[in-house]
Amino acid sequence: MANLIIKRAEFNQLADWKQRILLDFVEQTGLKVYTTWVATGKKEPLEAVISAATELMQGGVEQYLKLEQ
Repeated sequence: MANLIIKRAEFNQLADWKQRILLDFVEQTGLKVYTTWVATGKKEPLEAVISAATELMQGGVEQYLKLEQ
């Protein structure tokens, strides 16, 4: 997902520190979702977990980029 974000024009207009915060958010959120999935016994299908996490992160990223315009 981070690769998709850095290709967006809105991302490139952000200050460097805001770009770092956004990328940290996406990377750490994805890692946390995965480690939680593992820690809880991998009960849900991984594809479903990835899909839900992606939808949540995309919504947050979209909102953040809109606020910065």
